[in-house]
Amino acid sequence: MTTTEQNERGARARTRSAVLDAAAAVWAHDFSASLSSIALRADVSRSTLHRYFTDRQALIDALLLDSLARLETADDGSATAVPAMETLEHFLRAGVEMGDRVIFLFADPKRFEGNPHWSSDDGDEEMRALVDRARAEGAIGAGIPTSWALNLYYALLYTAAEVSNQDLPRHVAADLAVQSFRRSVAP
Repeated sequence: MTTTEQNERGARARTRSAVLDAAAAVWAHDFSASLSSIALRADVSRSTLHRYFTDRQALIDALLLDSLARLETADDGSATAVPAMETLEHFLRAGVEMGDRVIFLFADPKRFEGNPHWSSDDGDEEMRALVDRARAEGAIGAGIPTSWALNLYYALLYTAAEVSNQDLPRHVAADLAVQSFRRSVAP
């Protein structure tokens, strides 16, 4: 592959990434926003956006898949090598860093109904197992049901993502979410 071909692929990947990031930022707050507003946010022309994504649904699907993949890559493979509470905190911090994507994915539970790329319970069993392991390790109180701990976890993640878009730096919102979760489920 020539240097020109590598640069072209790099530029295409950067443009695609810029459009996806812009779509996440815009649609996290207004899912009815137009493709024109996304192109403007990505600093590309509308025709450039359409070269990458032929229509609104193609962009929604690409953003959905990309966002789910990013959340999945928050698992660096060390989840079983460290205490479960540390893994939960790592996932929480990673989710807050991807705030716009978390809001895009979870703001409206019915947004992706019927979309073949969406399953509302993706990762739920793994998270349940992680919470159960944290309880077995003594980091979560024995009397706290798994469903309670998980719903609290997800609520804190969503709240931290929302607040970090408004008036708190992401790292501060992540710290507060972790602190709140630890205190709420402590034995």
